[in-house]
Amino acid sequence: MRKNKRKSGNVDTLIADGTCINGDMSFSGALFVDGEISGEVKGDTEKQSVLSIGVHGKIKGNISTPYAIIFGQVDGDVYVTEKIDLKPGAKINGDLYYKVIEMNAGAEVNGKMVVVGDPKALEHKAEEAQSDNAAAKEDSSHHESVEAEPAKA
Repeated sequence: MRKNKRKSGNVDTLIADGTCINGDMSFSGALFVDGEISGEVKGDTEKQSVLSIGVHGKIKGNISTPYAIIFGQVDGDVYVTEKIDLKPGAKINGDLYYKVIEMNAGAEVNGKMVVVGDPKALEHKAEEAQSDNAAAKEDSSHHESVEAEPAKA
């Protein structure tokens, strides 16, 4: 039985402080970035990849991964299909798309924050809201006319 790398704390790939990478990269397992990457970073969704950006880490480009833990800076959009953890000092200059978020005081997102869920579940909620609105309109437009009888003295 294979251990879940996300919980084991193992790092498969390390980009140390002072290292600069120019170009897109994809990874599986756990990637720890304390250096700088200029390019798109993609984690393998089937292997539940984890991207960790250290306090000195900086990524200039879009990120797409199942899990992310950010202490450093990202200049680009971030797409996390499972969970993102924004630590104190984390800074994202771009839009953030996530399923679950944990955001500590001192973390910063300069862009839109969009919850991404199951599209079918979202459609179902939209249909319910439309049918509820239609029923409410029907109830409010349906008035019975009542004739008042003259009062007898």
